[in-house]
Amino acid sequence: MSYRTIPSIGQMHENSCWAACLAWWLKAVGGGRPSWTQAKIMEIYRRSLDGDGAMIPEYMVQAWRNDQRLKMGTMVFKTPHATLDRLPIGPTPVCIAFKHVTGFAHMNVIWPSEPGKVWCMEPYWPFPGVNGKRTGRFVERELDHYNYGDNVILAWANPFEGESSTPPG
Repeated sequence: MSYRTIPSIGQMHENSCWAACLAWWLKAVGGGRPSWTQAKIMEIYRRSLDGDGAMIPEYMVQAWRNDQRLKMGTMVFKTPHATLDRLPIGPTPVCIAFKHVTGFAHMNVIWPSEPGKVWCMEPYWPFPGVNGKRTGRFVERELDHYNYGDNVILAWANPFEGESSTPPG
């Protein structure tokens, strides 16, 4: 499937990349998951936000994994120098929270392009842009773009490819 046919979603304010990414991811992945707007997502998870509207990373890992409606797995992976091509980045889009090279925390949705590269849905576009007017865009990036800071958080669709949804018996 060409995920780039699903319109990108721009973040509503400086710290809502996580909500824009989750809204786009839900549309792209489908599979009986809800179809929530970015505003609805910010309302649902308001207790997991800091005073600036950013999702607190520790809360995101638990909240998204525990929200059965999302059917999502989450995990923290140590960086830098993580071998990102070995992480659970399969053909289905994955949300990735990472430290941008400029130092701020950010989120994209990524899926494979070619070896060492991914397509990403980048919600912070145009830059600098105007709050409420960003459209987001698709960009092909090197995996190393995500390999700064101490870790990345990945959130993927369950069951992951090759994983059974049936518990081991």
